[in-house]
Amino acid sequence: MAEDARGTGRDGLEPLLSALTGSDTLLRRLAVRGLGRLQRPELGRRLLPLLADPVPSVRAEAANAIAQSMRRAPRDTTLADAGQFMTSEAASALERALERAPAGATDAGVVDALAQSLGRLPLSDTAAARAAEAAIRARFAARQTTGTAHGLYTLARAHRATGNLEPASVALLRRAAVTSPDTAVRRLALRTLAATGGLDSATATRASRDPDDEARRMTLSGSSTLSPGLRARLVRRALADSSTIVRVEAIAAARLGGGPPDCAPILAATRDREPYVALVAIDSLGGGCTDRRAAPALLERLADTPVTSGPPDHRWQAAAHALVALARADRAAAAARLPRFAGAERWEHRLYAARAAALLGARRVLLRLSADPDRNVQAEAIAGLAGTAGHEADSVYLRALGSSGHQVALAAALALEGSPHPGALAALLAAFQGLSTHRSENARDPRVAMLQRIGELGSVASATRLAPFLADYDTTVAALVATTLAGWTGAPVEARPVPLPIRLEPLAGVFLRRTVRLEVTMAPSSGGGSFTVRLFPDETPATVARVLRLVREGFYDGKVFQRVEPDFVVQGGGPDANEYVGDSLFMRDELTPRIHARGTLGISARGRDTGDGQWFINLVDNPLLDHEYTVFGRIERGRAVAERILEGDRIARVQVIEAR
Repeated sequence: MAEDARGTGRDGLEPLLSALTGSDTLLRRLAVRGLGRLQRPELGRRLLPLLADPVPSVRAEAANAIAQSMRRAPRDTTLADAGQFMTSEAASALERALERAPAGATDAGVVDALAQSLGRLPLSDTAAARAAEAAIRARFAARQTTGTAHGLYTLARAHRATGNLEPASVALLRRAAVTSPDTAVRRLALRTLAATGGLDSATATRASRDPDDEARRMTLSGSSTLSPGLRARLVRRALADSSTIVRVEAIAAARLGGGPPDCAPILAATRDREPYVALVAIDSLGGGCTDRRAAPALLERLADTPVTSGPPDHRWQAAAHALVALARADRAAAAARLPRFAGAERWEHRLYAARAAALLGARRVLLRLSADPDRNVQAEAIAGLAGTAGHEADSVYLRALGSSGHQVALAAALALEGSPHPGALAALLAAFQGLSTHRSENARDPRVAMLQRIGELGSVASATRLAPFLADYDTTVAALVATTLAGWTGAPVEARPVPLPIRLEPLAGVFLRRTVRLEVTMAPSSGGGSFTVRLFPDETPATVARVLRLVREGFYDGKVFQRVEPDFVVQGGGPDANEYVGDSLFMRDELTPRIHARGTLGISARGRDTGDGQWFINLVDNPLLDHEYTVFGRIERGRAVAERILEGDRIARVQVIEAR
């Protein structure tokens, strides 16, 4: 409960702090983890002695928690208070522990945790980054493990501004990318080389034949440093690859380098056996080709040809994607087809019509769609109007402020930035107060956007309207109200938030349910099939408890996956087919050393502790998400079903099952 309350409950931090010195290994480890998740640097210093704990699992947890406690620490240590726990102090402690850690199998997990944690610290300068790199490289050279490879990757990605990796590190990574027996190490080595521009022709040629499709995909991702000839050969081979994720990456790689590419292979990919790949190819054609007519001609045909086969939820996709790509490739051809899509029966077609209209500057269509029955279409049209009509459409934005759809109210508030409309301030104040009465944490995004506009347009005359919200239920909103009032009055103003009570969940019982699973069954109209998810209750008990409760309440049944990012993630499960509406109470983050590997499930969030019950599924390894989003489960059966999900696919039902 102390972690759940973020150290602000009745007993504060005391339960966590007292457990640090207790004899119970499990409680000690959980206390370390809980303190790290608070992301408070001063608590990181309290964890330093645990790096020498006699139990390896506690030492590994301490390394991860120290790095997590520094997550929000500033890079510029010259601005730190004298008593503040400095990033340099954390780095030195982790480097010493990494150098001292035994090389035996018992401590392999500790070494991995130390290397990962050191690599992700917000180090302040090149010298600090180089010292951390040397410490991680020494352990990676001695034993190539996932953790040490991950440490080099995170360090390289975080510190590109202070220079790429040393040549010695690049040489080690090139060797590991093609010789390591550990598939995860080869993947991370290639990803690190791609991130630092270190992929060379010899490594790429060998890695392109790796038996692991993730490794083959990463070879293409880093191919911008290769000669055009070699890259073209790799792309041709990859477009015929048996793996969907490799073929998708090949389409992106075909566009690397200067100037429009020969789109013949991309045109062929629009007929790929997997709709997922074909849609990526269609999208890519909007970027232009050396043959200026081939792509528009195909896009016109796709936009005009109804799909009559396959799952019903997949039949709208090709034409809608073709319209938006055509808006980039041939404006006149797209404009001729726009009215048909804007008046279509399927809301998804109207949504894509709004996107195409924004590209074409078609104000009349956008004005029409801003009053669409579907709120997602409305929000897309309002965003398009903001970019094309600007404040000439302020009356539209003002009407939309009172929408019950968070996405619509947010789009309207963003569009009103700098508005000269005389009624804007009054409308914003009324909408903000009305939305606040629902006391939903999930309304934070539109409320914050409204407050920003109120701060720009208002004055001290409006102070009495905002003052009650100094005691708002949302700490972020209360803090912004205080900042706004201080700006108007010129005097300090203190926020006094009164957070909503934390909903009690059976955390202890969930923690022990190691065999709990979810079975996700897709609707027949979306192709059917099912996949089973093994949950991680011992790592993320609060998240699993919330998800289990929502499943039993039927929260996910009938919901759609509204976001599909090729070779990245699919996301969905919310009540309104967008990322701004979910469970009304936010979930706290439960960040662990577990990586966002292909097939894992994470909780969608829009900032610290803002999960609302929506999921995302990692379509590929996504280490850039590690330590940022909660990983609460992994698909253990039926991953192919999950990886074929397209935008708009619907969940029939989700059930809780127990493995025998």
